[in-house]
Amino acid sequence: MRSPLGMDQETLIKTLLERKLATRAQIDECVREADEIRRGGAANIPLEEVLIAHEFVDRAKIEAITGGASTSAPERAMPAEAPLAPLEDDRTIAYPPAEEKTRRAPVEDLSEQATSITPSEPGPSTEEIPPVVRAAMQEPMNLFGKYVRLHQVGRGSLGSVWKCWDTEARRYVAIKMLRETRKSPEIEGLLTEARRTSRLHHPNIARVLEAGTRGTGQFESQHFIVLEFVEGATLEGARTKGMTPKRGAEIARDVSRAVDAAHAEGILHRDLKPRNVLLSEEGEVKVVDFGLARLVDLDPMAAAELSRTGRIIGTPAYMPPEQAVGRTHDFSARSDVYSIGATLYFLLTGRPPFEGKSHFEVCFKVVREELPPPSSVNPAVPQDLERIVMRAMAKDPLRRYDSARAFADDLDRYLSGAPIVSDDELLFTRGISALNAGRLEEAVHMFRDLMVMEGVRGSSGAVVGGRDAVLRKLNEGEEGLKLAIERQTKNYDIRTQRGIIRFARAVISSFDRVDPREDCKNALDDFGRACELRSESSAARVNRANLLLFSGRFQRDKGKDITPIFKMALDDLSTAVKHDDTYSAAYHNRGIVHFYMGMEANKSKTDPREHFYKAIDDFSVAAKLEPTYAYVFKDLGVVKMALAKHMLANGERPRDILEQAVDHLSRAIKLQSRLQGAYFERGMALFALKRFEEAISDWTRCIDLDPTKRKLVEPYLNEARAKLASRGGS
Repeated sequence: MRSPLGMDQETLIKTLLERKLATRAQIDECVREADEIRRGGAANIPLEEVLIAHEFVDRAKIEAITGGASTSAPERAMPAEAPLAPLEDDRTIAYPPAEEKTRRAPVEDLSEQATSITPSEPGPSTEEIPPVVRAAMQEPMNLFGKYVRLHQVGRGSLGSVWKCWDTEARRYVAIKMLRETRKSPEIEGLLTEARRTSRLHHPNIARVLEAGTRGTGQFESQHFIVLEFVEGATLEGARTKGMTPKRGAEIARDVSRAVDAAHAEGILHRDLKPRNVLLSEEGEVKVVDFGLARLVDLDPMAAAELSRTGRIIGTPAYMPPEQAVGRTHDFSARSDVYSIGATLYFLLTGRPPFEGKSHFEVCFKVVREELPPPSSVNPAVPQDLERIVMRAMAKDPLRRYDSARAFADDLDRYLSGAPIVSDDELLFTRGISALNAGRLEEAVHMFRDLMVMEGVRGSSGAVVGGRDAVLRKLNEGEEGLKLAIERQTKNYDIRTQRGIIRFARAVISSFDRVDPREDCKNALDDFGRACELRSESSAARVNRANLLLFSGRFQRDKGKDITPIFKMALDDLSTAVKHDDTYSAAYHNRGIVHFYMGMEANKSKTDPREHFYKAIDDFSVAAKLEPTYAYVFKDLGVVKMALAKHMLANGERPRDILEQAVDHLSRAIKLQSRLQGAYFERGMALFALKRFEEAISDWTRCIDLDPTKRKLVEPYLNEARAKLASRGGS
């Protein structure tokens, strides 16, 4: 095809090569770019304009060849997705002639529904408009308010992404054109969240510059989000060229720092993956799509709101287990930590952590299957880096790093050759986190382990274990919160934090058989005040119920009637479930209360079955909501063992109940191999099923894990050995 005013593209290429004005590689690169622009639905950009834009050939030499006329490329089929039609009342943007370069061209404002965020620092000012932009602006269909659309650079589930030119800021931007054209509360919420994320200012975050809607019709509106444009590749593309473990760790560290900055503003990303992280041509990391993340104040109230909407956002291969099963209460900073860990896993191995033929299959593996260590895929992955990845991707949120900052700091230690944080150093923060999450039993176990670490020093040189060191740390924390509470008497979070610290001190005091009543009373004061400040908060009620449960168990051991205390705890937990039916800790702890009430009924010679069945129902719901939590499966096994014993005492044969108990306890042990109580209870069930050899193995393991249990376990162990010997076993 020949332009009526000049030569065709092939002739231009031939002439350039003959006169040695451009190389074949330069020409091929520009031909590909011009083709991409046309395929994206933008204007037919002359090849010479692309060559001039790249400064391969100057304009004077091109005009000497073409006589000042444009060349034209062969006709091509239009893309499947038609280009945007000109918007109503849009007019061509007329740029000033060369001698008037400093004047701004008139541009049309976006509709009233669009909200523009002016950057605190203006983008690069370019006096000379790029030729590609100059050519594209001649086509009305490429005009979008103050933006000139150039070509499509990406496509996702929500719509397409276009490289555009901002005529006011004189810079390239990326515009995400949402596929949905109707107005709806969901779209309005999405745009509102995108606008709010404009406050994120971090060198490793691609900024949201603007978000809004063009058009006033109810059904045909164009919703859009304007982002900082990053010239580079996604981590998916970058990884195909190969990557060293060290470089992968550097990228993950920078991503973690960016995400930590977002968390400080109360924003969770919730869809971190290699495709949502860009690597600029200079090697700079940029996290994108914060504008499409769900905005969450990192507290229980926001989690409850999420549970009502029931929305799950994320990519299965990189989402954490709590997201895969829709356990919205547990969406937290740790959820993003998991996804960064999964992204690092991809950088180290070249493949996602879990793969499957469908989203459902991937989600199943994320929740149920053990993570293959990165070194099993890539033997070059260093041991410390592997430990960091496995810790970040723990299925149980409380066993991950408690923040993106902690994750970044450990990666920094690895990169600098310093020792990474030891597992023992994490026990204190995990114990506090477990209390905060309503996991009383797990918190007790963690603090007990911490107590035996007398004199152990962490990587920072500070003593991390031992009773005195832990109590000193708790006292310092409470002292710091005292002044904050005096200044902010109605602050829910500060009250809750002090209550947790006092609760932790009560737990530690109980190890030495010291009466924790004073700390319990003070913590109960804080949790009660938190309930008043947020009556609809499930977390506040679970905290108070846990304290009542702990206090009740301590008093029960002293022979006191604790039924009134347990009933108060039951009321709080039932209210918590009513406010948030995804709060697994509320179901789990309510099941524990029912179990204890059943045991009290058994002791008083009344039928405990009603309480045991209620406990089983609650534990079963908790297990569905939190299929990676070992303690809930252990408690399911324990209550079924208690039910089986009651049935045996009444002459019944509960073989199926005993086998169910073995299954639950085996699941608990698979999730947490050092769960001493699960081995003891499974040994009891196996003994009742006359599987004496297996029972002996479990009870031996129980003593190995906790030698203080020897006196309790040995009588059962000896009886099992006698039974096995009488049957002719070894």
